[in-house]
Amino acid sequence: MKLPVIISCIFLLISCSDNNVQTALANKQQFYSEQLIKAADISDDGQYSLLSDNKQICLWDNTLNKKKYECINGLESQLIELLGISKNNKYFYTSNRVNIHLYNLATGQLITVWTAGDNIINDIAMSDNESTLVFGFRSGQASIVSVHSNNVTTFTPHRLDINSVSISADGTKAFTGSSDKTAVLWDTQNGKALQTFKHSTRVNHVAMSNDAKVAFTLDAIKDRFFWLLKIGKKFSELSSNIKFIEFNDSVIANNNKWLLSASPKQKLQLWQVKDGKLLGEWQAFKHEDKFRSSVISIKLINKKEIATINSDGVFETWLIKDIKP
Repeated sequence: MKLPVIISCIFLLISCSDNNVQTALANKQQFYSEQLIKAADISDDGQYSLLSDNKQICLWDNTLNKKKYECINGLESQLIELLGISKNNKYFYTSNRVNIHLYNLATGQLITVWTAGDNIINDIAMSDNESTLVFGFRSGQASIVSVHSNNVTTFTPHRLDINSVSISADGTKAFTGSSDKTAVLWDTQNGKALQTFKHSTRVNHVAMSNDAKVAFTLDAIKDRFFWLLKIGKKFSELSSNIKFIEFNDSVIANNNKWLLSASPKQKLQLWQVKDGKLLGEWQAFKHEDKFRSSVISIKLINKKEIATINSDGVFETWLIKDIKP
């Protein structure tokens, strides 16, 4: 039986008496795959979704609800676990953790390929000005790549695995989280550490604002902090008693006022940066015959709308009600 292309849901708003957390059904659902999705990204404007099921890579136009062109198949589409769309929809990149392919988004044509050599890539980020990529390796090293010159410079900001990376809009600063129990803000020109943030256990996830003023770190057990990067000070933490929080994806949005997070446990959440308060929590789509669905990509595509993709290949949008932007 063919899945419906678009399901329009009646929007329900439920306010919890304790903390006024907002929950609701998705405003829109579009089904892009019947295979398990291993990696996905949504463009910042919400127009495109990029998905990999480890066998092919497909770029969907979310507005038209159809593929922009034929999916990429063959060796370059195998075992893709990392990918992303650039800020202005000029490029997209994919990686099997050893090789990195850069494509022209408009045409789907391959532009260039980089290799990690003996290193294994754990995470990749691209600057908003589309000039710079950062690769975080299991060795504790990180490479800064110039998109225009193909120049690659490698630094060693950590002693152990880099698990998560973020980069400033202008590409001048990187923020990395590592199994060495630190998150480090460093200069991409010379690799110099600008700030170092210590944690109780390995740092599994980081996010940095585009202006490199605010950052978020999440370690393996209890630390889930917001930082003022310029002075190197913690100023709030997530207001949650849940242990072992995991994020697949997150983004600091709305002029550094919000953190959006995507969970392996079928949830997406909206947090207030200044005090870590949970403002909104939603449940993503899950097929009835599956145990659970992971939300693997999240974006704030306008002031009042969140977009997500989950591991079932479902693109959803969520309207934000009664929360001041």
